[in-house]
Amino acid sequence: MASLPTRGIDISEFNGDVNLAALKGQIDFVIIRCGYGGNYTNQDDTEYETNVRKCVAAGIPYGVYLYSYAVTTDMARSEAAHALRLLRGKKPLYGVWYDVEDNTLPSGEAIVENCITFCEEIERAGYYCGIYSFLNWMETRLSSPRLDRFDKWVAQWSSHLDYDKPFGMWQYTSSGVLNGQRFDMDYAFKDYPAIIGGEDLTKEEVRALAQQVYDENERKYHTIDSVPQWAREAVRDVYRVLDLGGVGGAQAEVVLNASQTYVRAVYLVSKLLDHYLPGWNSSSPEAAEAGQTEERTAQPKAQEEPEEKRAPEAGTEPEQEAEPEAETETEIEAEVEAEAEAKELE
Repeated sequence: MASLPTRGIDISEFNGDVNLAALKGQIDFVIIRCGYGGNYTNQDDTEYETNVRKCVAAGIPYGVYLYSYAVTTDMARSEAAHALRLLRGKKPLYGVWYDVEDNTLPSGEAIVENCITFCEEIERAGYYCGIYSFLNWMETRLSSPRLDRFDKWVAQWSSHLDYDKPFGMWQYTSSGVLNGQRFDMDYAFKDYPAIIGGEDLTKEEVRALAQQVYDENERKYHTIDSVPQWAREAVRDVYRVLDLGGVGGAQAEVVLNASQTYVRAVYLVSKLLDHYLPGWNSSSPEAAEAGQTEERTAQPKAQEEPEEKRAPEAGTEPEQEAEPEAETETEIEAEVEAEAEAKELE
């Protein structure tokens, strides 16, 4: 399991010839621009294929991004087709990212629809997809709850990141220097190779990761009022649905009862693992019966775009997996309560 956060760079043809082999040991990953705009070969990044080959040869995991000019959903579909054409035969263990930052892009529901269109086309082809933009847009144009399910790569060139929603990557500078060459630098706060290449995640690693997340959140969030505003209502819902009683205080000051929550959380996590990682627990009957999701292929539409339009380098400022068939709320509550009674924790 990777030690988080991992550190990487994002590159394009504007970086020229990058000696990636010489950077091994200084970086953990590379995010490579595949192109910009719609599905036209003259809008492929001229260094993309070379950079992918260099990463593979050096044993450095990589992700891919495409710079968007889409003003309609048809254009967003063509951009998805562009990325998918260049992804054939490749395994980007740091995901596929939609670079949404150009000042010609629309606002309001139009940009939200474009993001959803692109990301869903990429997901349908079996890839992990997220959205890149700088902090201001993430908090304004891209703040719609409809985009919350997609991972975020946020650009804020600073010593700290002020984004208060979930995110996976942070582009923290545009002026990092490695071996005398300047790069955009990034931190990844998720173990993307483990998430995307799930076959490499062992049972022990799953347990360690679950314990790490539990420990971190137990230390960080002591009361409902200490939970970030965007997540507070969801926490209240969980406490209501599972009938969890807090310790002391009332309303927002209720202390989150970690010991009581833990048994229930482990049970629910095990259900999800049974669905998404069949076989992780050989004693699980659900694991033996887990099915495969059908692959769907995207049907992109053609589009017209200005031939001479060329994207600037990304960062000029920096899952959805189908939901498992769930048991009914009553069934889950009954099983959870049974588990809680059988495994009372102090």
